[in-house]
Amino acid sequence: MKQRLLLIFFSITFIFSCAPKPTLEVPEPYKKGQQYFHRVCSNCHGSDAMGKHTQAPRLIDEEYLADNFSDADINEGVLNGTDKMPPQKKNVTPEEITEIIKYLRYSQKAAGLEPEEEESSSDES
Repeated sequence: MKQRLLLIFFSITFIFSCAPKPTLEVPEPYKKGQQYFHRVCSNCHGSDAMGKHTQAPRLIDEEYLADNFSDADINEGVLNGTDKMPPQKKNVTPEEITEIIKYLRYSQKAAGLEPEEEESSSDES
């Protein structure tokens, strides 16, 4: 019995110590989203959603800006999974997903990624 408890303790310690730690300092309105992201998403998408040394894509990328991948797309992918990602609806609430999306959008902007602005076709002289 004692050995079993020790095994469980070390297993849990190992699992939580493997999650990448956040490196980006975010303003207070995004901290909850960062915490939820690191609890649910960072093992696959990497620390700060940068995807380094993981098979999942980096989310701080132009491909995942709102113009290309909407908040609804993120919400759907998290809840129901994608071709490569399992559903996370048992691991995260809708409110937590909203906070994760806020955090991701902030992180994209902080990384200098901005949606392309459409050029104005009217030239005034």
